[in-house]
Amino acid sequence: MRGDCSIRIDGLGFTREQIDACVQRQGLLSIEIDLALPGQCRCAACQSSPQAAQSTLSLQEIRTLLGQARELGAGRCLLIDSEPVSYPELRQLIDDIRSQGMRVELFTGGAGIDGDRAEFLRRCEVAVAIKLDSLNRDLHSRLVGDERAYDAARAAVIHLRRAGYCESAAGSLAIRTEICDENIEEIPALWRWVRSQKMEPYLQIVTPRSRPGAQPRIIEPDRARQLFEELGRIDRDEFGRDWQTPPSLIGRSCKRHQFACHVTPCGTIFACVGVTIPLGNIRIEPLAQILHLSEVLENLRIFGQKVKEPCRTCCKTTDCYGCRGAAYQLTGDYLAGDQLCWKAKGIEIESLPVGPEKLIPHGKSVRMIDQLVQVGERFARTEFVVRPDSLLVDDSGRLDELAYIEMIAQSFAACHGFQLFGEERVAQQGLLVGAKDLVISGEARVGDRLSVRVGKATRFGDFGVVDGEVHHEDGRLIAAGQIKIWRPSDERAMNP
Repeated sequence: MRGDCSIRIDGLGFTREQIDACVQRQGLLSIEIDLALPGQCRCAACQSSPQAAQSTLSLQEIRTLLGQARELGAGRCLLIDSEPVSYPELRQLIDDIRSQGMRVELFTGGAGIDGDRAEFLRRCEVAVAIKLDSLNRDLHSRLVGDERAYDAARAAVIHLRRAGYCESAAGSLAIRTEICDENIEEIPALWRWVRSQKMEPYLQIVTPRSRPGAQPRIIEPDRARQLFEELGRIDRDEFGRDWQTPPSLIGRSCKRHQFACHVTPCGTIFACVGVTIPLGNIRIEPLAQILHLSEVLENLRIFGQKVKEPCRTCCKTTDCYGCRGAAYQLTGDYLAGDQLCWKAKGIEIESLPVGPEKLIPHGKSVRMIDQLVQVGERFARTEFVVRPDSLLVDDSGRLDELAYIEMIAQSFAACHGFQLFGEERVAQQGLLVGAKDLVISGEARVGDRLSVRVGKATRFGDFGVVDGEVHHEDGRLIAAGQIKIWRPSDERAMNP
């Protein structure tokens, strides 16, 4: 997963007033589009549906997307170029974006930037960010997994500077660096080099998982704090630059979810490159509908009410609510406290999967779920292993069909409880008031592991409708149907 998950010392180019107005109208100021060749998309949607990965957005589909983003107020488009081969229609796409009056930023490893393309980018006033993780050729190439990467990046910098970048009133040129244990010691030297060349440094402290099960590269919070305090000192003492945001908060004060969204090569929408929860796909729904109906974005817009501890009661919450991408990548919960913040040191932060004990009021003998394993855009997934002591298992070891309704109801209750806080979880109320269209297509027996998926269909006042499916671990669909639940509307709850 590539994208704009970077720390920009000089801010994101929008005022607090612009961002607040954007939140009020549920619009956009910026849109991020990840470009890729056919078969290169690795987003969550494509990982679950391999055939979708072959169908990247056409140039015409991207044009349509840009028009929709423009109608929502977007004035900037950030393009993430494909690697190691540059997106073949990049020039035409940039012309299209500029023709709509939008500014362009290009994130790239440098592939394809020769003298001619550098001149083109300069004429179009494209802000360019080149990925360079180390000034050491071997280390950079190893970190990005391409032995040609270092030479491509350095050559791109040379061509862009010759084209006029870094001169007074010329286009912005930045160096984007992913910090990890292997290069952290040389970051101050790289920073000095970037500043001395009149370029801008972008630092990335968390890399989203590149595939299921992969771990993001992270650095210890205190070490990160020390690094940014040192970089702040270097800027102040050696380059006469004072940071508007304190060094200790740099990297944690992202507000991107309030004014931007990320588009994968197949058209899937994410809140950002780090919060890899599919919100919808522009081939199925208009962009405005996806953004306006997204529960994830709704929660992120009102982060002061939704974000969890220790971010929730931190004195810096008005300026910072932690990196939501880091929180999601490390816990599976985009509203979790940011455990990479130095202020969270030693504080236990809840992460998925999580048991139901604190999420639902049901006692152990009547629980029909063992753990909540995933929470996404208006859906959740739980797991349950059929036990011989269950009240709904008969003498032959067969699970009674009524259990499937209870599994769906308890799964929804666990999903709801997961986004509540402390005493709110204890006080939550709700009742299962009905079920319909329940279809039983299989059976479960003692020892079987079941996966329950619930999706929020609609809500009318205090009543909501939830779709549910129960699958056997071998993939068979065992049961599916709808339940109707009652829940007081004055609770701070997820709206189905």
